[in-house]
Amino acid sequence: MKFWFWFLCGLAVCLIAAPPAAAQAGQPRPQVGLALSGGGAKGFAHIGVLKVLEEAGLAVDCIAGTSMGSIIGGLYAIGYPPDSLAALARNENWSGLFNDAITRRDLPMKEKPWDGRYLGTFPIRERNVQLPAGLITGQKVTALLARLTWRVGALADFKQFPTPFVCVATDLETGEAVTLGHGYLPEAMRASMAIPTIFTPVNRDHRLLVDGMLVRNFPVTEVRQLGAGVVIGVDVGAPLATADKLTSVFSIIDQAISFRGAEINAREREQCNVLIIPDLTGLGAASFDRADTLIHRGEVAARRVLPRLRALVDSLAAFGQPAPRQPLPPADSIYVSELTVRGLRQVSHRLVMAEFGLRPPVWVTATQVERAINRVYRSQFFERVTYRFEPREDGMRLIIDVIEKSADLFRLGLRYDSSTKAALLLGTVFRNRAEHGSSLNFDLRLGDQFEVDAQYYLHLGLRSHLGLRQRLNYARTSLDIFSGSRTVARYRQRMTFAEAMLGSFFSNVLVTGVGFRVESSHFTPEVAVPLFPERDASIISIFGLFWFDSLERAVFPTRGHSLRLQSAAGYNQPGRELRYFRHAVDWQGFYPVTRRLTLLNRVQLGSVSEGDPPLHDYFFLGGASSFWGYRPQELSDRNLQALQLGGQYEFMTNRYLSVRWNIGGVTPVWEWNLNRRRFHTGAGLMVGAPTILGPIELTIMRSSRHPFLAHLNIGYRF
Repeated sequence: MKFWFWFLCGLAVCLIAAPPAAAQAGQPRPQVGLALSGGGAKGFAHIGVLKVLEEAGLAVDCIAGTSMGSIIGGLYAIGYPPDSLAALARNENWSGLFNDAITRRDLPMKEKPWDGRYLGTFPIRERNVQLPAGLITGQKVTALLARLTWRVGALADFKQFPTPFVCVATDLETGEAVTLGHGYLPEAMRASMAIPTIFTPVNRDHRLLVDGMLVRNFPVTEVRQLGAGVVIGVDVGAPLATADKLTSVFSIIDQAISFRGAEINAREREQCNVLIIPDLTGLGAASFDRADTLIHRGEVAARRVLPRLRALVDSLAAFGQPAPRQPLPPADSIYVSELTVRGLRQVSHRLVMAEFGLRPPVWVTATQVERAINRVYRSQFFERVTYRFEPREDGMRLIIDVIEKSADLFRLGLRYDSSTKAALLLGTVFRNRAEHGSSLNFDLRLGDQFEVDAQYYLHLGLRSHLGLRQRLNYARTSLDIFSGSRTVARYRQRMTFAEAMLGSFFSNVLVTGVGFRVESSHFTPEVAVPLFPERDASIISIFGLFWFDSLERAVFPTRGHSLRLQSAAGYNQPGRELRYFRHAVDWQGFYPVTRRLTLLNRVQLGSVSEGDPPLHDYFFLGGASSFWGYRPQELSDRNLQALQLGGQYEFMTNRYLSVRWNIGGVTPVWEWNLNRRRFHTGAGLMVGAPTILGPIELTIMRSSRHPFLAHLNIGYRF
């Protein structure tokens, strides 16, 4: 009896300790695959799952991801640990990535006069005003992904990553799922997350690709095709809505177009060995500000299946330990031996090279390349500018891929103010018409003041920022002449001028340059006494300009400076005799004290030397945009000295209160005497808000001349 007892015990021990038959037969270890679904910000839950997988000691052999799953999965595949991914989810400004608009600070100086001027801008293609293919080209998203994947920039086969990886996109033409496992990783990720109508499609291998969520939001099939024998799936996609949620036209349409995806998703779930579905109640695809909560929900869901994960680890242990992931060597800098620009059609190669600023052979860092790419992008000639590397015998080949802006622009502005009444502004922008790397801007202003303006900019490609501006302008405006606070005359001014200037128009903060101008003006009195006859002037002037602008926005700025210095020498057009010198300084500064409170100042100085300048070259003070407490053009003379101080407070979201006080004066000769008696003072209060029509501002002012003045402005100033 004892014999059989010990025999059976020994047999049981042998059976427990023995590896499975497959392992004994030398079968390879089953590959463990990870499928990560799309879901926008909800994809942050994948990070919590990855944390638990590593805690359980479960090695992942291959990964497939869709949309946000492609970003989390792709970064994990190239070596980012869960902690680094969590820090990225928390700290990155994700909402800012979904806006490709160049901030005002980064706009080239040639574009800043038009910023904050138009109610709407529309692309023109084939002589028709059209809507864009998507709201976002993905420049900022691609730049972020390029920086994060810098270390694998030269790896075109995603199977060579520390963990083999593929992502899924949708062919917009055929509706087929497209598996992306080679090429440029940031471009593949960008295609996999290209939400239709939000992001423009990605043109890759002669296919238009959009978000993979349309046909394969949960890529279990793709990870099986990578060789996975065991699949762990994490699905954060939105399920079909219940009947009580289908209460609007939009919810019903969304439900109708989700049927096919739900059916495919159900089949994909059935292929999972371990299925993890985090509880994301109360969280949505746009909950980027809830990163910690989303990561925690993913971790909680993974811990529910932790016993199964540990059992899986134990069963795989019989096959031996898997080969550890080989991290890629760090690549702080890369040696570039060659540079190629692809995609140029209308823009000159010399423009790109002048703005890029890095010329091989050269060692470059990710930061240097990103800044160089940004300089090219903000020139405003390209929809998207990206880069990639190709290995060569003597280093790396840096390839700059550009997509030119093929559309011209139609722009519309509309405003009303109590001084000049209603006005309409129609504008167009034509690119690369006369010369590569050029833009031609036309503006037509209709209203009490009439103006036609054409400006032509050409990037010379000789050095960064350097360009040529040619301008032709005709304007018909009114000029009031005051005696004290009383209007004694009104001139109707008709002026035509043409000018050319060489300067740093493509810099984002500073224009320095010189130019010359030819102008002809005629002043006809409309309401006047005999002391104000008709006047004509024909002037040729040579001028220099220094203009610095770092304001973060044109309307209700809260930080930055604008400093404009200009000097000109005017000559009689027939005889070329020196007629006058004119010097002007205008400095505005904004200083944030708290998140809502901003202090501000403005200094205006000017002088016209002895001579006979035309009326419009005098200096004028007055009005809500110049000098509070006085009517527009109420103070005028050859010399100007003015100071304005104040503060701006955001008392509600996008609701502003501004208080300002100013002191200044105009004189026939320049005076250094700062006796207050010779200066005028004024103060006021402005309440304003940005709206869909532009800013609305109501200003109440007073001064020694006027106990009460009010000014209303609706719309962008032009």
